[in-house]
Amino acid sequence: MPIAMYPGSFDPVTRGHLDIIKRSSRMFDTLIVAVLNNSAKTPLFTVKEREEMLRECCKDIPNVKVMSFDGLTVNFAQQQHATVMVRGLRAVTDFENEIQLAHTNHALCPGIETVFLSTSLKWSYLSSTIVREAAHYNHDVSKFVTPNVEAALKEKIREGKV
Repeated sequence: MPIAMYPGSFDPVTRGHLDIIKRSSRMFDTLIVAVLNNSAKTPLFTVKEREEMLRECCKDIPNVKVMSFDGLTVNFAQQQHATVMVRGLRAVTDFENEIQLAHTNHALCPGIETVFLSTSLKWSYLSSTIVREAAHYNHDVSKFVTPNVEAALKEKIREGKV
């Protein structure tokens, strides 16, 4: 089976992301969870912190590799010999942007296909932005993230960064 890549900023990783990771890891021999280092954004967590959180969250999924990258996702996918890009869809509103990215990626690298997975209904409303906002106002986010991510968020709050 092909190598697949699930790219994202994962700032922070949520249970919705993990839903997509677990489901797609069953479809491919190898799933690379690729953490984007986007210089145009100022993330809450460093790339290294996001990688560490993801590694902890995915430690029981043997065929998942967590890596980070700069630049175009399709270029990194080619470097890693990935032929499938996994993208999660929460709602119809996600589809417009995602289909545009999929078409652009395919135009740039015809050997890479995009597979869309609908996020489980349980997590369809969830985003990293919502989690950061709720944490900022001291709401319990334990149902949205794993314990290690919750602890990391609490530390950022203590540091005054959320």
